[in-house]
Amino acid sequence: MFNYVANKTNKYLESKSALKINLKTKRQECKDANYQQNKRITILGAGIAGLVAAYELERLGHQIDIMEGSPRIGGRVWTHRFGRGSGVPYGELGAMRIPHNHEYVLDYIHEMGLSHKLCKFVTMFEEHNARLRIRGKVFRVRDVSEMVLQTCYQGLFQDERYNENTRLFAAWFKTIVDAISCGELRECLEQDLSSHLMDELEKIDLQPFFNEQGKSIDIHAFIKTYPNFREKCSTALDLFLGDILVETSHDLFQLQGGMDQLTDSLATAIKAPIRYNQEVVALKVLDNGVEVSWLESGRLYTRHCDYVLCTIPFSVLRRMNLSGFDDNKLTTIHNTVYWAATKVLFHCARPFWEKDGIFGGASFSDEGIRQIYYPSIKNNSSEESVLLASYTIGNDAENLGMMPECDRNVYVQNALSKIHPEIQTEGIIFNAASIAWSNYKWSAGGCSVPWNHDMSYEHRHYQDIAKSQKTLFFAGEHCSRLPAWMEGSIESALQAVYDIAIHKPLTPAICVGKAAPKKLGIATH
Repeated sequence: MFNYVANKTNKYLESKSALKINLKTKRQECKDANYQQNKRITILGAGIAGLVAAYELERLGHQIDIMEGSPRIGGRVWTHRFGRGSGVPYGELGAMRIPHNHEYVLDYIHEMGLSHKLCKFVTMFEEHNARLRIRGKVFRVRDVSEMVLQTCYQGLFQDERYNENTRLFAAWFKTIVDAISCGELRECLEQDLSSHLMDELEKIDLQPFFNEQGKSIDIHAFIKTYPNFREKCSTALDLFLGDILVETSHDLFQLQGGMDQLTDSLATAIKAPIRYNQEVVALKVLDNGVEVSWLESGRLYTRHCDYVLCTIPFSVLRRMNLSGFDDNKLTTIHNTVYWAATKVLFHCARPFWEKDGIFGGASFSDEGIRQIYYPSIKNNSSEESVLLASYTIGNDAENLGMMPECDRNVYVQNALSKIHPEIQTEGIIFNAASIAWSNYKWSAGGCSVPWNHDMSYEHRHYQDIAKSQKTLFFAGEHCSRLPAWMEGSIESALQAVYDIAIHKPLTPAICVGKAAPKKLGIATH
């Protein structure tokens, strides 16, 4: 496994790939555009977008202030450690995988000296001993056959208008989509299949895309050969199919030791201090800057800033008092949709799943816990291990998120026991940790999505979402071509750095210190 990653990484480092050219070119563009050094920029948020922007702006000679509302950095990059010190068991409450073509992420990993930590991430359907629980029945991935799928999806196979390959392919396609997507998208697929997708599949010779006597399908080869098939899907499903193709790719990476090593390393490389527990409550766009108001230790502060880069998710930003924004921007901020995401980690006494031949990858349950991920690398020196016992998105995550954490953990344990009865063994679970990202004050959602709550598509170009308001700029996954991914956050941060660098100020830069505190309720918001 490590040789596989080493070979991939060495090729990446040695070749003049788009990866190095992209970042090198982007930096040169920013340097060429850098109208004036020593601009004073206040960055709101110390997630990966804010940290990358701070790192690059300092390289260009600018002064940075970083305000973070929570007591921690990283945003939705969050490695939870069960214990203190090095070598303790850990799991990822946030970002957990890196696609091989997410070049900016890999480049910063290299620049921060973390390339040797890159490891293969074993994903859904890659571990053939993992389990699928479908309609009350449990199967190993490698044992799923046409007969099994006929039992699970009787409606599909009873429709004799279509040939056997069409029905079998549709059943596998449904299994893949159901395993990864939320309830809303599963409903989209049901509607698409019943209305027209079966007819589209019937027109195609599907035999080349079956593996091992119909025991699986190569969805990547199918979409590559028939890219127009995605256009036949409902728009939301079409867009999400892109993520499904990425998440089922065999070329995913992770960082041994935790994904937060990347954000921690960036924070260490930044000269500016990060000021925690500063909750921004109001932004006022002025002709000569931005007025920022925040709460800290129960007091309200306000300061004038020459430039502000806001990386706060719009789901949080729209709760603030916003003034001086144009109407289109306010509409975008209030209408951007965020999906729920929930993760539950179990700190286990031992990796009991290994006795079943499971050494990574993921199982799936059509009950409320959805995806279960197993560690594919040993991340501590003891017998203990951490299981991602449940990863849900959309309405599945909302249902789990509504439960108190203790009840959520019990629910997940009971549902998981239908796949792994050992999880009910006394003493097998040492501890648990979970997060419902929609309930987390500093994100109010798992990620942004480019459609409405009713799953109808609303075209909102990422460049419009990121559009500045005078000297107030924006970055984050919601401002990118790749929502929900670290790559998107970094890409948007680099674009914001360029936009700030090229901006010609109306007045010379003025460094403004922290304002005197005001009592709560004074008319700044």
